[in-house]
Amino acid sequence: MDYGQARDFIKETGKYGSVYGLDSIRGLMARLGDVHEQLSMIHVAGTKGKGSVCTMLAGVLQAAGYRTGVYLSPAVFAPEESFQVGGGLIPQETFAQLAEKVQAACSAMTEEGLPHPTAFEVETAIAFCFFKQEGCDLVVLETGLGGTADATNLITRPVCSVITSISKDHMALLGNTLEEIAAAKAGIIKPGCPCVSAQQEPKVKKVLEQTAAAQNSELRFADDSRICSFLYKEENSEYATKKLHGTLALCGAFQKENLACVLETLALLRERGIVVTDEAIQDGLAKAWLPGRFEKISSAPDVYLDGAHNEGAALRLRETIQGCFVGRRVVYVIGIFADKEYEKLLSATLAEAAQVFTVTPNHPRALDGRQLAQLAQKYHPAVTYVPDLAQAAALAQEAAGKEGVVLAFGSFSFLPQFKRAVLKTVKNAGQTAGRSIEI
Repeated sequence: MDYGQARDFIKETGKYGSVYGLDSIRGLMARLGDVHEQLSMIHVAGTKGKGSVCTMLAGVLQAAGYRTGVYLSPAVFAPEESFQVGGGLIPQETFAQLAEKVQAACSAMTEEGLPHPTAFEVETAIAFCFFKQEGCDLVVLETGLGGTADATNLITRPVCSVITSISKDHMALLGNTLEEIAAAKAGIIKPGCPCVSAQQEPKVKKVLEQTAAAQNSELRFADDSRICSFLYKEENSEYATKKLHGTLALCGAFQKENLACVLETLALLRERGIVVTDEAIQDGLAKAWLPGRFEKISSAPDVYLDGAHNEGAALRLRETIQGCFVGRRVVYVIGIFADKEYEKLLSATLAEAAQVFTVTPNHPRALDGRQLAQLAQKYHPAVTYVPDLAQAAALAQEAAGKEGVVLAFGSFSFLPQFKRAVLKTVKNAGQTAGRSIEI
């Protein structure tokens, strides 16, 4: 099997849809030697901030000398982004080799009359095999959806569970209330294994506390007061904590909450014998980078990409805009899925925009950009639907002007195409992530 055939296998597996539960992934991993049981893993769930927390944790642990794997979803610009060891993406030939191995295990299951594993289960199995093959000391594992029934939740003894900020999302699958969603996320809390959580709303906090008590799990909540100022990596900018001084490559107001969660997790890991120096924390945070999370891709105008797609993320995005772009003309390009809280997203963010362009992401779950524009006009007088994404990129840059800002956000699915369109039209396309702004 070559790389193209491996990708075709994953695509073909998509026809089996999304089936939540652990029976299939357990059966698949049993046929692959249950290699996940031989890995030391930090398991991360939550509604927003998972990718950033995973990336920062992995960066610090790698800087501390541990061979560290990280499994992320979704991949934004390349499928290989989901599978990383030591800061590098999985080689395509390795992906093909492992996909062939997993495909054989899937065939064995169907021959026995069992359901074929889903695409996410297949990719999760590939990730476990990759990390085992690479001899990882530690793995940072991000859930795909929820927690309790997520394929990653077949692990039974994580080094630590981490729960980032919880808000309403994927309600058709996880529940209509915060309590129901929190209960699903809390499914990663394992008996006797410690857990760190970001600060949560009272209803969510109560659910996490009850779950942790039932599982005899030590639960700690990250404390934002650890951070006394917060600046981003650009020239001589720096963030500062009461104990550390350094630089942070990831940007956005929401990173303060994520950073607090990371620091609390690292404190817990230190207590359990994982050696992480202050210097490793400084170095790891300065190098941690995640595409599509308030990522700056060009200048004149400054163009940013972000995957904010629910009300909670939108509120944090608004906070970032208000703090970062005072006095500047900000133009939006928005594309969103139909199953998201898109009206709350619009009501939370549109007041900060000078002009708004809507698009239709190329995805079966996409909300038609025309419908999005009609809704957006309730909150903003200057909204235009643009059927072509490249045209939307050009119009947005023109509307912002060289001193302005273009912010493309909503679904991750349209960001790669948008980024390609922008990079074709600007001379200084090489100015990317890590060259950001100060809050």
